Amino acid sequence: MPENELWQLYRAAYEQYQSEILHGEYSYHRYVERFFSYHLPAFCLNEAEARLHFMNVFELKDLLENRRDLVESYFSKDSFEEDDYARMNREFNQCEPIVRKAKVLAHFNDRQISLITDFLNDDNIGLLVDHVTEFDVRALFDCTLKKPLKPQVNRRITKFFDSLRNEGFLPHAWQKILADNKLIVSSSTGKPLTAHMISSYLSDYNLGEDTLKSPCKSLTQKLKESM
Repeated sequence: MPENELWQLYRAAYEQYQSEILHGEYSYHRYVERFFSYHLPAFCLNEAEARLHFMNVFELKDLLENRRDLVESYFSKDSFEEDDYARMNREFNQCEPIVRKAKVLAHFNDRQISLITDFLNDDNIGLLVDHVTEFDVRALFDCTLKKPLKPQVNRRITKFFDSLRNEGFLPHAWQKILADNKLIVSSSTGKPLTAHMISSYLSDYNLGEDTLKSPCKSLTQKLKESM
């Protein structure tokens, strides 16, 4: 087993984040799963080394899944050295995440709001039960929506928001913001989706066909061009 394996795992996670998230095509969920499945297997280790290896890999999995605030803060830097690792690891082990209640889900200009409205209303994409106005969409991202949106399929609407998040348009706590402000209701029950439900539906979608990948990619490209 390599010396100071935990530091090397942090470094590997940083390099993979730079490649697959900042400069690649993978969603954050797939990035985490790919990192974990690649680094978990252990060969030719004695029992003590194997136990330490598993502990180190699961620590990284916990970090990537539950402290995305730290991941984005440190892994988005142009460089990641051993001093950065020491600070990041210390914050992960000793500090609770600071969660500030967001006043808005996102900031979009008028042209971007128009693009998103057309996208949500596109019957060929089939995201919402009812069509929405630009006023509705503005209120959605301002978290002032009076009547929550009802999707045709829960996992597809969560994928839409996840696509915006992966391109940097939404904060890392977007699932909690949607849930806290009761902005989306379930297509089956009509009750507001919780953060746990949103996460579960997103995982279900990632296991199936990625039919929204191309349309969402086209939308986010247009949103960037309209900034």
